[in-house]
Order: sequence, then structure tokens, then C-alpha cells
Amino acid sequence: MNEKEQHTSVLEPELKKKSDGGIAPPKTIRKWDLFRVFLRSFFLQSVWNYRTLISMGFGVCLIPIVKRLYQDPVERRNFLIRHFKFFNAHPYMASYALGAAIHLEEASARGQKDACEKLERLKELLISILGALGDRLFWSTIKPVSLMVGALLLYIAQDTYQQIGALICTFLLYNIPHIYLRYKGLLEGYQYGLSIHQCIHQNRFQKLQKAYFFMGWFAFLLFFAFLIRTLIQQNLMFVLVGGGSALLYWFIYRFSQKFYFSLYLTLGIGILWGIVYQLWLG
Repeated sequence: MNEKEQHTSVLEPELKKKSDGGIAPPKTIRKWDLFRVFLRSFFLQSVWNYRTLISMGFGVCLIPIVKRLYQDPVERRNFLIRHFKFFNAHPYMASYALGAAIHLEEASARGQKDACEKLERLKELLISILGALGDRLFWSTIKPVSLMVGALLLYIAQDTYQQIGALICTFLLYNIPHIYLRYKGLLEGYQYGLSIHQCIHQNRFQKLQKAYFFMGWFAFLLFFAFLIRTLIQQNLMFVLVGGGSALLYWFIYRFSQKFYFSLYLTLGIGILWGIVYQLWLG
């Protein structure tokens, strides 16, 4: 059997024949295929490594796509090799890159010769963009705000049921935008392809970021007020010492601009003051 016959025998089980004996065009991506990629994206970092970072997980997420587009084992192998190269992004925002990759891989399967080359350049550009967007939105805003709101709710909870409710609210507050952007990013990446820049600019997420920012400040001030009230009821001297230490640290740091020096000096002064105070009481 020659090479051409071997190639045909591999494709034969999955190829659809037209009435005139020709071969049907490549399959198109279905919403079910995208949903399967979405489910796999939760395990994007499961095979994280120092050499290629999240590229292994990125390629694993696209396995439903390669099964849909290609039947030839050689083409499937080349598909995975393309996506096992170095790649990194914020794990939630990487769905935008997944969607764009699916769009261009589908174009390549339909015969667009330069689609794979464009895809490689696009992924290189998205590394820093998606990383910066995700870090600013989730790590610097949504995550700390969710923890602050959760701490406030747990602090004011009166019984076990309220504490469970506080934990559920914290979970939802963090994961609703997370899951929404993970799925929305996949759909929009697939829709826009190379024009993905139209939906990942910073201004688009500004309203969400501001909403969580003000929510966080409100929760912090409310939590601080509850805490001060409790401390005053228990020990007024403790509140005065804590407030004085904070002011002393701020004063030292303002002039020295050295974090650890200011912290250790404040602790040292506090310990010395405590010793003097105890001697004076004795």
C-alpha cells in the first residue's frame, strides 16, 4: 500500500461522501464543542510547569476542537504541537485566547494557509495583555473585595446558618464574574478571532472594577467601625495603643520610606513602652 492509500485509509471512517463522489467540506465548530472547551478550561493550570507554563493545559482544553476538525493523526499531532509551545496568561482571561485560537484553527482547517502563523503571533501578543487585565481585575480588585465582604459577613453572623450564608455569599461574589468572563471570553474570542482587541480593552471592565472597589471600601469601613466599637467596649487602652502604633508607623515610614525599618522600629518602641508601663504600674 502506497503513501496515498495509507492516508486515505486513515480518513475513511470519518469522511462524508457527497452524491457525486466528492469529499464533504471540513466540519464547523458547534456550541457544544465550545462548551466542552469551557469545562476543560477550569483545569487549565493542572499541568502547569516552569518550561511552558500553561501551554499544556491550553492544548488539553482544545482537544474537543482537534477531534472535531481533523481525523488525520498527523494533522492532530501538528495541531497539539502548535499549542504546546510556550504560552501564559491569567487563568480566567485565557478563555479569550482559547476562543481566538479556535476561530483561527477552524479557518486553517478550511484552507486559510496563513491562519496558523497569525495565531502564533496573536498568542504572543495576548500573553502580556491578558495577564495584566486579569491581575488588575481579579487579583487586585475582585479577590480582596470578596474576602473583605466575607470577613464582614462572618463577623456580624449570629449563628451557624448565618455563617454558612456568609460563606456562600463570598463564594458567589467572587465566582459570578469569574465564571461569566471565562465563558463570555471563550465565545467572544471565537467570534472576533484576530479582532479580539475590540473586547479586551481596559475600559470595558472599568465599571465592574469600580463597583467592586466601592463595595470593598464600604465593607472595610463598616468592618472597621464594628471592630472599633467592640474594642472600645472591651478595652479602651487597647484601642489607644493600636491607634498610636499605627500613627507612629506612618510617621516613621513617611520620613524613612523603608517598610521593614519602620515596622521593626515601631515594634521596638511599642515593646519598650510596654516594659516602662509595667514597671510604672509595679
